[in-house]
Amino acid sequence: MDKRQMGWNKIREIAGEQGVKTMEAVQAYSPRLANMALEFGYGDIYSNDTLDSRQRALVTLSSLISQGDHGTALIFHFKAALRVGLTKEEILELINHCSGYVGFPKAIASLNLFQQAYSEFENEREDVSLSE
Repeated sequence: MDKRQMGWNKIREIAGEQGVKTMEAVQAYSPRLANMALEFGYGDIYSNDTLDSRQRALVTLSSLISQGDHGTALIFHFKAALRVGLTKEEILELINHCSGYVGFPKAIASLNLFQQAYSEFENEREDVSLSE
């Protein structure tokens, strides 16, 4: 299997159909950027089995919180973390823990985004269960 297909498979695994739609939107506007993310980000980095999906989610969230990401990437990865089995409490503790290293403004901004992501995640789960 080529790295691009591995990337699509990994996105579907960790982020579900909403993740696939997000990447399709990137691909529609910038095919080159989508290919780089698919092949390198998800085909290479995420497909290595040294860390499991929960561990990768913690690393990714820590990095995005530290960078001060206050946009769609953090929301996307909060929902992916919930999807791979991190609990609400674990993610809240991650944000709390990061506050000591990145400062309260970044931690509080991340908390606000997590509240949004958690609400969307719960609504998406409800929508799926209603359609089954």
